[in-house]
Amino acid sequence: MRILIVFLYLSLLFIMTCTASFSDFIEHQQIRFLVTSQPDFLSFFKYRSFHYSDPFYIAQKSGHAVSFFILSFLLMALFNSLRAVIYVTWPFAFFTEIAQLFFSRTGCLVDVMYDMAGVMAFLMVYFLSRIVIGSAAIR
Repeated sequence: MRILIVFLYLSLLFIMTCTASFSDFIEHQQIRFLVTSQPDFLSFFKYRSFHYSDPFYIAQKSGHAVSFFILSFLLMALFNSLRAVIYVTWPFAFFTEIAQLFFSRTGCLVDVMYDMAGVMAFLMVYFLSRIVIGSAAIR
């Protein structure tokens, strides 16, 4: 059952990543794909001037981190392995951003960093919880 949950969650992340309009997906539950056969791969590495104070930008990028935090948690629950968490989340972060280039979306390396921030947050919570549990067991 856990593997099914992880698979469904990965599928949901991919759909949210590649649907033509994330806003339409959230507001109207509309999923549609616009495929391009010749993506601009250089745009993956270009720095764009982001509007860092825009509430929509903040919410969307926070969603990257939260989504990958949840993915990390699900993978840990399934495999009980930090290696599995890292071996799945990091390639999946790159894969989803590069896939966006094929679906008329903006895939960029900066978003991979937001995804990794969620993984790193999970790892910090995981290690801190292990320390707290370990120190509680000593008492």
